[in-house]
Amino acid sequence: MNNSARFISSPVITDFSAQQYASLQFAGDDEITRIQTGLFLNHLNYTFENSVFYQNLFRQNRVDLKKIKTLSDIRDLPLTDKEHLFSARDFLCVDDREIVDVSLTSATSGSVPTMISLTSNDLSRLAYNEEIAFAMAGINDEDTLLICAALDRCFMAGIAYFLGGVKLKARILRSGSGSASSHWELIKLAGATVIVGVPSLMAKIGQYATDNNEQPQKAGIKKLIAIGEPTKDKDLNLLPIADELETMWDAKIYSTYASSEIATTFCECSARKGGHLRPELNITEILDDRGNPLKDGEQGEVVVTPLGVTGMPLIRFRTGDISYLINEKCSCGRTTKRIAPIIGRKNQMLKYKGTTVFPNAILGCLEGDKRFYNGFVEVKRYHDGTDRIILNIALGSEDQDISPDINWIRDVLRAKVRVVPEIRIIDGQTADKKVYQFDKKRKRMNFFDLR
Repeated sequence: MNNSARFISSPVITDFSAQQYASLQFAGDDEITRIQTGLFLNHLNYTFENSVFYQNLFRQNRVDLKKIKTLSDIRDLPLTDKEHLFSARDFLCVDDREIVDVSLTSATSGSVPTMISLTSNDLSRLAYNEEIAFAMAGINDEDTLLICAALDRCFMAGIAYFLGGVKLKARILRSGSGSASSHWELIKLAGATVIVGVPSLMAKIGQYATDNNEQPQKAGIKKLIAIGEPTKDKDLNLLPIADELETMWDAKIYSTYASSEIATTFCECSARKGGHLRPELNITEILDDRGNPLKDGEQGEVVVTPLGVTGMPLIRFRTGDISYLINEKCSCGRTTKRIAPIIGRKNQMLKYKGTTVFPNAILGCLEGDKRFYNGFVEVKRYHDGTDRIILNIALGSEDQDISPDINWIRDVLRAKVRVVPEIRIIDGQTADKKVYQFDKKRKRMNFFDLR
């Protein structure tokens, strides 16, 4: 299908280089606002001129683009939901012949995957994004990266990490979604210094080495770049799984936050106190349930406008993730805001005895503890309409008594999430059968909404 007559070109970023915006990380608020405003207005005009979806959406909401002149005016624009992306072709801003890659979202919330179409410019942007993300964590051209994310099956993450590593001139090991044994053998064979992958897989690789009388802490790994799973709580403290990994590998762990739709990664710097925003690549907002902006430090939904995208640009995309922004100068010297750890998913937010709690927070404070083997959270509804939360947990030892002591679980939950749900002890086989399913990011399903 040739739609070239419909598309109109507008100025967007076409030259992505780390040097071009290097100083922006350390600039003052006025300079950041000035640069970002120009990029935002270009992005807005380009998208409206070429996107059928946004032309219709803006007209339905009576948006007058002439009145959008500053960054704060972005709140006058309507939000974009994940459900809107099912009509992906309406978002396209280029002719089909300019699309060079098609990526699919992982559909972690249970919906069908969304198709994300990328131009060569978008791939350059993706490479630039990962280049600066890796560099922020202290990775350079002397490192060898073991990338434990698939490059096939239309996954964006794998190709993003690969392109970013190549742009950084690092040595790349495209290990993909292989077994723990294959990852470990490649680490030894090629001398990897960095592992990029989900924390649960990093743990499996290290455990495989230990079970085979080898020592992962002596493998030469210097950094662990955690993707897809939480490593910190809302106060930026390491979760037990992250503590275990740092000890197991004798390496520092760095948290990241990303999604295919926004094609942007927020990575931690050497201070490891939240993922730095990139003003030239995104505008990040935190909104309440009514779509109103929240102050820095207040928890709400993460909404992102990814700048510089030419194939399928988005405006005010609702991620469904809950977090907050940190607005204070980082000890690394950067002045840009940072995003805190993801506290949970908006559609998984639960109210329990007057306290807001997320299933991943309940499990996150237990994962990594040797007394914990596996588990999942179920939520049901009492007759009075309140939530009934049940923590199903398999313990780490096979020699548990018929009535095992679970007071330690209550103590951990009180300290970390301030509430103690119902606790049901189950066997490991039952837990594994329920938990390990089809989810691409984790191969796990830890939350079941039965309301």
